[in-house]
Amino acid sequence: MQDTLTHRQLKSLIHVSNVINSKLDINTIFESIMSETISVVEAAGGGSIWIFDKNQNRLIAKSAQGLFYPHIFRQIKLVSGESMTGMAFAAKKCLIFWDEGEVKQALSTLTPYNRDLLDQAIPSNFHFTSVISSPILQKGKCIGVITLDSFEQSLQFKQEDIHLLEAIGHQAAVALERSKLFFEKEKMVHTLSHSIEIHRNLANLVVNGEGIQSILNYIHNTIGQHLFLFDEIGELRASACHSSFSIEMTEYMKAYAKQIILTLENSHTVSEITLIDDTYQLVVLPLGSKQKSLGGLIILSQQKVSNVDIAALEHACTVISLELVKEQAVFDTQQRLRGEFVTKLFSGQIDEVLIQKAKNLNFDPNWNYVAIIINVKDKVNEQKVFGDPVIRNLLHMTNMTLLGRNFQVTAVRDKNQIVALLSLHSRVSSSNIVAELKELAKKLQLEINNKYSEIDVSIGIGRMKQGLTLIHESFVEATKCIKFLKNFSFDDRVISYTDLGVQRFILQNSEEELIDFIQEVLGPLIQYEQSRKGELLSTLVVYLDQNQNIKKTAESLHIHINTLSYRLKRIEEILVSDLNDSHSLFNIHLAINIYQFIKDKDILQKIKS
Repeated sequence: MQDTLTHRQLKSLIHVSNVINSKLDINTIFESIMSETISVVEAAGGGSIWIFDKNQNRLIAKSAQGLFYPHIFRQIKLVSGESMTGMAFAAKKCLIFWDEGEVKQALSTLTPYNRDLLDQAIPSNFHFTSVISSPILQKGKCIGVITLDSFEQSLQFKQEDIHLLEAIGHQAAVALERSKLFFEKEKMVHTLSHSIEIHRNLANLVVNGEGIQSILNYIHNTIGQHLFLFDEIGELRASACHSSFSIEMTEYMKAYAKQIILTLENSHTVSEITLIDDTYQLVVLPLGSKQKSLGGLIILSQQKVSNVDIAALEHACTVISLELVKEQAVFDTQQRLRGEFVTKLFSGQIDEVLIQKAKNLNFDPNWNYVAIIINVKDKVNEQKVFGDPVIRNLLHMTNMTLLGRNFQVTAVRDKNQIVALLSLHSRVSSSNIVAELKELAKKLQLEINNKYSEIDVSIGIGRMKQGLTLIHESFVEATKCIKFLKNFSFDDRVISYTDLGVQRFILQNSEEELIDFIQEVLGPLIQYEQSRKGELLSTLVVYLDQNQNIKKTAESLHIHINTLSYRLKRIEEILVSDLNDSHSLFNIHLAINIYQFIKDKDILQKIKS
């Protein structure tokens, strides 16, 4: 190599090597290489360094110096085999185009767009007289090209220029490799430091007890994207979004999370979705572990989320998971302590220790109290036991719905039901509170049904009792309401103990005793109806509902008064009873009431037979 390079070229090559070793910014290195090369090659009036871009599948000019306009020239993008530079790239060897004819023939391969850019970049009074293009090779693969241009007929490229250009190409390949390694390392360091900073700030939020919402707000402000935190069954726990994110889009995300949350893997996933004609990148990161999923963090972005941000988010998920575990531990402890307290209260075993514990939990022993039971069961499998996430959500819904201005609520789990203890100021009257509690309970029932279509909900409300010492009575009453709804047919699935009139007595008797009473009073009429499929029993029900008013009963049944009179007379004959006799009427009315609440009416015939 030394035999083929001039002393000046050797000095230039050494200088290029020093530049490469002293600088890491690749653009600065390219400019220095180009400047030094043009200055040392006598025939060179200008030159350019091209690097192949895999994403664009084109050669891109990284440096352009000489007698043309570099800002225009750099817009040229060459494919392999296009122009002198593209030909050297395809051939992977140095090519010399000795005269204007060879250069013109090589330039004919330019696309019209690139030719137009070249004409704008080169003044009209300049012409390429010769060109030399040398590949930049890295491990046998061509990654770019160095091209030198001559514009003077009197100057020609020499053989030593080829050797110099090949040596400089080798140095450029080394520079690219070193720069790549440096920036990858710098990027890794930046990613790590960025992640550590986020992790430290998140840890401070946790230490200061800021909670999940504050953590999400911090991440949202840091990366500037929409965030949603879902639990392991797809319920939205918290979110942090820009104001432009609509309720409709939030509802879509809730539905989307329900589908994907149970299929989360250990690593993050990246995909695209369309929301209201806008395309978003969707990044889903799992929370917890494969053995114990805690849900997922979903990031929605209209720009591509960088790997740096994803790495930081993965660190954030660790902190969020720990916070969720902590919250769950606190919740479980509170539920256990409150559950033990409420269970002992409802048992009626109240002593001074329990009263003191009530005071510690802000329950005034002299306030009024009401017990409410929310019973839930799967519509298909009544024996199904709901998991902790569902029960936690039901507890949250119960607390939020029943919490009012005049009272506070404590809800705890009792197997497949929620038991709520409501405390009300002693000035609140029971007559006003019953209607309000029923409305709130119906609202709660509707919310549960809307969220969990597979769940059947029954709610029983005990009467208001003055003082903690009597709260167990309200609990017993609420339990009787649930028992009534379970064992008997009742359209309204939310009832209070005050709604139960004669039904209270029904609860005190076994089903066999009730069936026996119905058979004794209404048996002949039921048997008559089953054999003839008549309308006497339904007529009797309407007649009693209308308080034995003949005119209203006939209008309700859409029949003539004479027809009604005939039916009533026939009923009296079958039952051997006088509907005007108060004693007989009471028994018939009571039997009709019980009969209407019996769920399985076929059992009447079975018992009789």
